[in-house]
Amino acid sequence: MKKISLYLSMLVCILAGLASCSEDYAQPPVITPEGGLGDGSAVNPFTATQVLNGTTVRQGWVTGYIVGWVNTGISNALDSQTATFTTPATVASNLLLAASPDEKDFEKCIPVQVPTGDLRAALNLKDNPGNLGKQVTLKASTERYFGKNEALKSLTAYKWGNQGDSTEEPDTPVTGGNGSADAPFTIGQVLAGQTGNGVWASGYIVGFIKSNPDGASSLNEQWATFSADDAQPSNIMLADSPTEKDYTKCTAVNLPTGAIRAAINLKDNPGNLGKQVTVKGDLTKYFGVNGVKNLTAFAWGGKGEEQGSTTPSGDAIYSGLEEGAASIDWTFDNINMPSSLTYIWSWKEYNGKHYLNGSAFASVAVEAEAIAYSPVVDLAGYSKISLTFDHAAKFQTTLRTLCGFVIREQGTTEWKSIAIPTWPDSGAWTFVSAGVIDLSAYAGKKVEVGFKYGSTASGADTWEIKNLKITGSK
Repeated sequence: MKKISLYLSMLVCILAGLASCSEDYAQPPVITPEGGLGDGSAVNPFTATQVLNGTTVRQGWVTGYIVGWVNTGISNALDSQTATFTTPATVASNLLLAASPDEKDFEKCIPVQVPTGDLRAALNLKDNPGNLGKQVTLKASTERYFGKNEALKSLTAYKWGNQGDSTEEPDTPVTGGNGSADAPFTIGQVLAGQTGNGVWASGYIVGFIKSNPDGASSLNEQWATFSADDAQPSNIMLADSPTEKDYTKCTAVNLPTGAIRAAINLKDNPGNLGKQVTVKGDLTKYFGVNGVKNLTAFAWGGKGEEQGSTTPSGDAIYSGLEEGAASIDWTFDNINMPSSLTYIWSWKEYNGKHYLNGSAFASVAVEAEAIAYSPVVDLAGYSKISLTFDHAAKFQTTLRTLCGFVIREQGTTEWKSIAIPTWPDSGAWTFVSAGVIDLSAYAGKKVEVGFKYGSTASGADTWEIKNLKITGSK
């Protein structure tokens, strides 16, 4: 009679598929959130499948089955040789997590780093061989481990079963903008998985990601750097707070070569640390996290400047190099002018229109350097300050590498270069707007603005500039 009762109980358990039935009767079914997609919360954790498919986790909950461990005695990479799906284990520092308790394919497994202390004591297979096949929900972050980007590290909590500890304080709801120039996405939105191409996102520059000499760096505790010291010019980290020091609350931004990198990167501009910047690009994976790549524009402050904008907004502060002026009150500083030249910068006229002309070509190119700069411009009382001008250059051999826009505060001697957003097309003397250059960092100060000309014996361009305007808002 007792056996009949037991068989009936087993039959009911199988037919009903109840999760509460004893493991003595049947292997528990694979439990996944509704629709197979979790959100990383304790009650609706990410699935192992989501992680394997590239979902970025920032101290979120992930559920799966402990199916094995990585034998580091063979190598520190997860492959068919090191993946071990049996116990006893000889290593206590890692686990393999999968969507199915029966998984034996290492490519469908997530390596998990298990930190020393209570977590390792409870989870590791060396001391707890009975954990093999159990479902567990872990609170961790996706980071590169054992050669895989789809791995879990920074483990802070666990709970047996298919849900995490819901008694923990819930995360602050993600709020923010819509990706437009006036309402850019926040970094919180980017990290939460917001999608979009050619959209604006705004945050504070809090550091950069070091390059791993062995390749495959990721944004993690090891490579996140919250300073400008020895910065990499190709990337920055953005956060919603200028004082953020938690890498899990930062995103990675790729800086393309050219004007954008020249203006933003921390290697050449250490003073940018802590500044708010709004960038336009594609929200996509970068350094293993939800980041921003393919930048096409940027603006200092909390709003973007729509592409194609060539007219600064605000009140007129200064106008110079006007094409209708017969003369100008600018200063020409010839830093290196060979004896074969009589000038580098000059104010020229063609067909009744004037322009600032920079050139070190006299029959042949020569090495030269000179700066043409304005009278002192007072920016007191203004907040958002912008500058624009028109320019042309036909040949463009050394123009974009040795020439550029510069600025300095009154009373100082060192010039600071600021990237020019738009350069003219080569092949013709066609004037184009340089785009809007943000000078808001100099609000309340007195400055001189100018243009640096540089050339070599291999290339000496002719650069034409006119109609410079500075505007600002009070």
